[in-house]
Amino acid sequence: MRKRRSLITVTLLIILFAGMSACSNSSNDAASSKTQPDPESISKRTDNSSQSKDSPSESTSQTENNGNEHSEVTASENSNEQADDNQEQANNIDNSNSTDSTIETKEDGIQEANTTDTVTKIEGRKTAFIEKLDSIQKELDALPEKNDSDKGVTNAMKNYYGRSYEMYDKELNEIYALLKKELSPETMKGLKTEQIKWIEQKEKTANEERLKYNGGTFENVALYISLYESTKERCYKLVNEYMTD
Repeated sequence: MRKRRSLITVTLLIILFAGMSACSNSSNDAASSKTQPDPESISKRTDNSSQSKDSPSESTSQTENNGNEHSEVTASENSNEQADDNQEQANNIDNSNSTDSTIETKEDGIQEANTTDTVTKIEGRKTAFIEKLDSIQKELDALPEKNDSDKGVTNAMKNYYGRSYEMYDKELNEIYALLKKELSPETMKGLKTEQIKWIEQKEKTANEERLKYNGGTFENVALYISLYESTKERCYKLVNEYMTD
């Protein structure tokens, strides 16, 4: 009876240990199943990783494309700006050439006008002025001071020659004003230079004559005689040289 109970006890223990062992193995399998990664999950993560890795390349490619498009736009804008600059330079050159042509045309017109309008003598006035100059001398000869001047009276001589110089100097100014009005600018330019030299020489000569009698009573007489003679001579010279009948 005791042996039978012992056998039953042993059998129960064996069964108990077997059951516990089975439970332990089941628990380990379950843990192993949870610990082992899912192939599909790994595949998905790998694909996502690949996409993540490929993304910078695609971004770089897109950036390069954008850069190329920007470069093309910039190059196009630069080309348009350069074309505009070239057109502006061409327009400036055309305007400059047009201005030069206009200036040359005006200068040619002025030269032609000067050539056409060149006047070296005044026509139909010579005889009238010669007669007028002669009449001045006749008027002077009729002055009361003339007789005393011829006798050598100093005061009379000073008055007579002083008056003579004034009258011919006035006529010289009228002759010169007419020449300035009627003669061409080119002819008048030469006459003006000549007239300035003549005035300088006239005053120089008159002063030299005066100094011959420096401090004497005849000093002013010598001055007026020189001025009268040179001025009268100049009047006839201008009429004969720049006027015709």
